[in-house]
Amino acid sequence: MDELDSAWRAGREAWPSVDLDREAFAAYCAKLDAGAAERYPTDLYLVAACLAGDDAAMTAFDRDVLNAARGAIRAIDSDPAFVDEGVQQLRATLFVGDGTPRLAMYAGRGPLRAWVGIAAARTALMMRRTRLRAREVPVGDDDWTAAIATITTNNPELELLKRQYAEAFSAALRESVAALEPRLNAALRMSFVDGLSIDEIAAVYAVHRATAARWIQRACDTVFEASRKLLTERLSLTPTELDRMTSLVRSQLDVSLSQLLPPSELTNRVAGTTPPE
Repeated sequence: MDELDSAWRAGREAWPSVDLDREAFAAYCAKLDAGAAERYPTDLYLVAACLAGDDAAMTAFDRDVLNAARGAIRAIDSDPAFVDEGVQQLRATLFVGDGTPRLAMYAGRGPLRAWVGIAAARTALMMRRTRLRAREVPVGDDDWTAAIATITTNNPELELLKRQYAEAFSAALRESVAALEPRLNAALRMSFVDGLSIDEIAAVYAVHRATAARWIQRACDTVFEASRKLLTERLSLTPTELDRMTSLVRSQLDVSLSQLLPPSELTNRVAGTTPPE
């Protein structure tokens, strides 16, 4: 049994009510990076079925994925009407978009729930900014950082730790981002809030895309080190708890920011081989 067949069977087992034939699944996976089907087979199966228009798949997506993204929207504005509108806007973007469903951009580089959580946070942030601008209320540059802390890491142990130290964790992330040099802060915000690609950020600053990717990498690494230092100083943690908190900070940033980097840059960042600027 080859990897693709194993992935397809895993998807059918995870979503028994969703009917997607192997050929359609193979055609979808053929557009992705090598090994994607092996990493997140059940997520890719569900996405492929949704894009194929399977009603059961879209029902499962709404119930198990989209519903979980409400937390990321609620973190920006807890008003129930705002949350409901955010979910509807997110769903329209994912399934319709501007002629091309944004869901088609899911490439299996991370858990589907985390990927949708990032899209939910972006949707809510843009909604909030639009409303505040309409009332001519200034928006702080770092108001988006709280959204990073709401996105699930897909790791129950780390999620429990995050809830236990929620206030300190969010404050450390916020302060660490705020302390970034202006260029790195702006690049990170353009990626996370505005959804700009590496190429688009490079065009804004008239630099090579590799330079823009290094800025995002450096911002991520700086925020990681600063957040870890702040949490170490502020919390009385045992060595084991400190190790777990370190894993939490790194995992949270990777979940949020890995979606912003192309695969080659991601590989270099994880391996620590990307040369400094």
